[in-house]
Amino acid sequence: MKEAALAAGPKKAQQSGPNGAASTAPTKAQKKAMSKLPPPPYNGNDTILLVGEANFSFAKSLALEILNRGDTITATTLDSFTKMTEKYTDAQQNVKDLEDAGATVLFEVDATKLNKIKSFKGKRFSKIVFNFPHAGAGIKDQDRNVVSNQKLMRAFFESATPFLTDTDVGDRKPGEIHVTVKTGLPYDLWNIKRLATGSGLLGNKTSFPFKPQQYPGYEHRRTIGFKDGVSQGDNVEIVDKSPKTFVFVKRVAKEADMAKEQETADIKKRKRAGEDVSDDEE
Repeated sequence: MKEAALAAGPKKAQQSGPNGAASTAPTKAQKKAMSKLPPPPYNGNDTILLVGEANFSFAKSLALEILNRGDTITATTLDSFTKMTEKYTDAQQNVKDLEDAGATVLFEVDATKLNKIKSFKGKRFSKIVFNFPHAGAGIKDQDRNVVSNQKLMRAFFESATPFLTDTDVGDRKPGEIHVTVKTGLPYDLWNIKRLATGSGLLGNKTSFPFKPQQYPGYEHRRTIGFKDGVSQGDNVEIVDKSPKTFVFVKRVAKEADMAKEQETADIKKRKRAGEDVSDDEE
């Protein structure tokens, strides 16, 4: 694992003018479209770990356009710095902009072996995000391809769960794992929900459509890199696949939420029946 640079301290995201390259400020049309969408599920109080980044455009959008800060973001990729720049011509500038915003950028980070990262020791994150994961094994046979990606995701869930924030150890709120995948074949065959909950460590919290227009400047890239004449820009490769974000929490947090919901439902039922309910119960 190699680190691009460590932030000296919290810094606000710097926005430059049209020729400065740092800003990806949305146009009027983009702002209008964004206003009709629900806000992204991230805020300035989150501590965010991004794994499997490609060209770091999602991380950059999150820092510069959504949070207006980068010091709460740790963005990582499996690639080395050299390999990343060979695969994605826009990545180096994105990394620089991220670091200028105060984010930590790490290379050669295996999302299935997060416990091997020394700088992660003792750390917990409120959001761990894996967008469009893929084993990138180049397997043509669909069944073998599915198995390869299922193996990747099982290992990721087991690796990431211990790094989630936990109210049982004094954290303000339970952490979440966000995984975004395309829908349709072969991705539906991965059965993301079952992979996450099958270990007994995680519970399914919710899911929602992933809208790339919520993240100005975000440009999806394949694991194999961007190839002229083969790859497509403007997120064409994902918008017609109706991508969805699945949210998972530790199983104990899921059970606590369910118990609270049941308690609330019971109190409402008792009120409707005319019973007296104390303030403590409410």
